[in-house]
Amino acid sequence: MARTRALSLSSPALVGAAWGLLVAVAAAWMLPGGAPSKWLAAAACGTTGYLLGLAREAGRRLHDDAESLMRLRQELRLSQEHMIATGSFRSLGAWLDSTMEGLRQPLRELASESKMLASDLALADATRHAAGRLAEHAGEIGRILGPLATYSLTTPSKAPFNLNNLLREAIDLCRHRAGERAIHFEERYAIVPPVFGPAGRVQSALLNIIVNAIEAMPHAGGTVTVGTFHEGERVVARLSDSGIGVRPEHLRKVFEPFFTTKPDRSAAGLGLWETRETLDRIGANIGIKSIPLQGTEVTLSFPQSAPLAAGRTGVEHPPELRQNTA
Repeated sequence: MARTRALSLSSPALVGAAWGLLVAVAAAWMLPGGAPSKWLAAAACGTTGYLLGLAREAGRRLHDDAESLMRLRQELRLSQEHMIATGSFRSLGAWLDSTMEGLRQPLRELASESKMLASDLALADATRHAAGRLAEHAGEIGRILGPLATYSLTTPSKAPFNLNNLLREAIDLCRHRAGERAIHFEERYAIVPPVFGPAGRVQSALLNIIVNAIEAMPHAGGTVTVGTFHEGERVVARLSDSGIGVRPEHLRKVFEPFFTTKPDRSAAGLGLWETRETLDRIGANIGIKSIPLQGTEVTLSFPQSAPLAAGRTGVEHPPELRQNTA
């Protein structure tokens, strides 16, 4: 309403009305006829001028709004691409965090044993020289990797969270990207008990799966089906797509670090590895089924942190909540 009032009192509209009145006065002065007809012509001219000015201002604002909307869509696209790229870097950090501890000890042993060989007088001079060089190289590698060996991710805070809300928020982050490819989401959420863990890390894991589902439909058009249900003392989420699927020989490797089937090699190949690492730490499971050219189904099973309140069973669809309660 405020915008409508501002438009009605905008400068072009008022200027158009003023010019219309001037034309009306000039016409009333010059044209013959009785007073009522002159006043009627003056009113018509004033109204016409006002409406023309109003239309001009409305067209200008519509053009500005369209440009603003295009800028926002571009910013949203760039933000989503940045978010996905940042996820790859975060996954690389998680891999370093998990592997550098196992790398330090072998480097120490290699350097120590090489020094022992280099000091063994029973060996040939060439062998001792090579062992000494090997010890130097091991020490150099250790110094180069020193900053990485001390790298560690900040331990995430843990709290009860609602899996339905994390799924909704992850889907909302990808909805525009999916819409550009004519991909739509079918969501059906059951009333489920809370899950305990790092909600941010779990949401990143869900985001990895959803992005993979969208990218599995490169030819535009398709459906990503998302649902949750409560089974025993587990909270289960199931995500399936109608994409190109995964070949059997690749399906065995999808959780390996740095494995990717993307032809442009734009991703680090750590998304599903990080997803499984995150789920393992909270006692959750992940399973993948896929049929080439038919689609892929991912099932996530979480331990509940508390039982459902009595009487709270069934399906909440459409969703009840829109924000995460972690």
